[in-house]
Amino acid sequence: MYEIIYYLKEIGNQSLDVFWFPIMIWTVCCTLAFLVLRNRKQLNPLFHYHLRTAALLSLPFGIGVSAIMSSIPHWFSTSNIETAFFVVQNPIEIVPAVNNAGSETLAINWMEPALLIGIGTLLIAFISIFMLGRLISSYVALKRLYKKLDVTDAQEVATNSLPGMSSIKLAFHDHPLVPFTFGWKHPIIVLPNILQNEPEKLEMALQHELTHIKRGDYLLQLALAMIESLFWFHPLIRYGNKEIDTYREISCDQEVLSRSDFSIKSYANLLYELVPLNNGVGRLSVSMAVKNSTLKKRIKTMKYHKLHKASFRQSIAFLLLMIAGITLPIACSDLRGPDTISMEELENAQLNIKDGVLIVNGIQINEKAMNDISVGGLGAVSIMAGEYGMFKVAPRQFEGGIQAGKIEDNNLSFRINELDVELHSSSEILTDFSNSTIWVSHNRKIARSTKMFSPTLLPNENASAQMPPPTPQSFDDQEDLGDYFVVVEEMPKLIGGMKALQSKIEYPEMARRAGIEGRVTVQFIVNESGDVENAKVVRGIGGGCDEVALAAVREAKFEPGMQKGKPVRVRYALSVNFRILISVLQKIHRLHLLQKIKRPM
Repeated sequence: MYEIIYYLKEIGNQSLDVFWFPIMIWTVCCTLAFLVLRNRKQLNPLFHYHLRTAALLSLPFGIGVSAIMSSIPHWFSTSNIETAFFVVQNPIEIVPAVNNAGSETLAINWMEPALLIGIGTLLIAFISIFMLGRLISSYVALKRLYKKLDVTDAQEVATNSLPGMSSIKLAFHDHPLVPFTFGWKHPIIVLPNILQNEPEKLEMALQHELTHIKRGDYLLQLALAMIESLFWFHPLIRYGNKEIDTYREISCDQEVLSRSDFSIKSYANLLYELVPLNNGVGRLSVSMAVKNSTLKKRIKTMKYHKLHKASFRQSIAFLLLMIAGITLPIACSDLRGPDTISMEELENAQLNIKDGVLIVNGIQINEKAMNDISVGGLGAVSIMAGEYGMFKVAPRQFEGGIQAGKIEDNNLSFRINELDVELHSSSEILTDFSNSTIWVSHNRKIARSTKMFSPTLLPNENASAQMPPPTPQSFDDQEDLGDYFVVVEEMPKLIGGMKALQSKIEYPEMARRAGIEGRVTVQFIVNESGDVENAKVVRGIGGGCDEVALAAVREAKFEPGMQKGKPVRVRYALSVNFRILISVLQKIHRLHLLQKIKRPM
């Protein structure tokens, strides 16, 4: 049960950023737009139609662009050194144990906001799928109706032809349906049989539907129908669609009257006659939408048809501008930086442990101080605590970490999973950094390591927060490297490529069991023969990964770097990424174990 609750919370947290927050921004913008349009009654009905349509179209556009904008930093995150990616699939199949009747049950807070949002989002998603299914069934019903109709060419009946009219079909239906248009590439106009013997009324209805086809109203109606199915829960969507239907027909009425000799009285009489007819042909068609609630407004605005002769292209331009105007604030709403910590401050920060002494629940873990370590603020320190497992500590938030403690001068302290941990250093632990809060993760299933402290690279969470590439100073503590080049005309090339290097690497068992992942960076000299000299790990992750990457690089063979046609010694760097791919069942099992750790004994 806990695993289900956990994933519901995850759905709630994720949907809040990628779904509900953009919808909230859209609601504010769209409400303002509708209020402005409501007070502009003298505006051309075609503008009302397209601007309201744009307001609804901007919702899926905004959510999509927002998702793309949030992914851009990951697309452009690059490294200045070659990288070999090594991925290992954990072969162990783990099935989570099922609690028996006598096992301890976990208290669940059903009123937790993340859980409520997750449940609500999942419920809305299921209903949206059902609504899309109804839309598809409407399409199938219309296709069946199309097969039963006796179809003819519309140009044989219409007196005023349009460009491309040869592809438009016309049919009459026995059932009392309001005239409607269905289809995009090969549209068909369906009219009731009662109009077949009245030429003037037939022509008016036909011209009305031909206007819909000329303006591409069917495509807009199709998009709006899908939006209404997906966002059925939002009242502005329903209100907007109702207004769009009204202004679409008003603008079409005025265009028909403007370019024909039909009298307003005759046209109004036709609308009155169509009121009793059934307009239940679904949202996937464009009909004359004759309703008592809007008929009075349509007839009232017919007398202004000579005043509203706006360009269709101008109206489409307004539609695109409206979409852009509402999409922009939705897309930018996800561009949020750090709350209180600047990336420059993080990059300059240093986490130092010198002569470290670790104490857990009042018990000193190490008999003597050991393992001096220094890591940048973008990284983390992994602390091996024997039977207590491993702690990962960082001055910034990272995946799986919780805000659990603080750093004060030479002392670091935190509490996690009922463990009080203290770390004492002989020097100041955190330098060049104003924030003393730390984030911690804990894994108990870790065997004792020979290294009590080791540096760990954290996943990059911001494009501007990338770890800087290795620098020449990385070799300062080595003796007598001799002369070497940093950049030459032809840089060394790894023989066999990264695949050759990857084939020599085996994921260390200790790192795999501990779930240690990250990037190991090795710097070295490629000599005149293409051999590796003075290889050194400049950034490691521990767990045996450093040694494995170093051994593989030492065995690598290169084509030597060339300067002025001669082979020379060149400083080089390679980076090996260690990543564990685990199944969903394994993730559930890990969560299950973690929850057992958190339960009071």
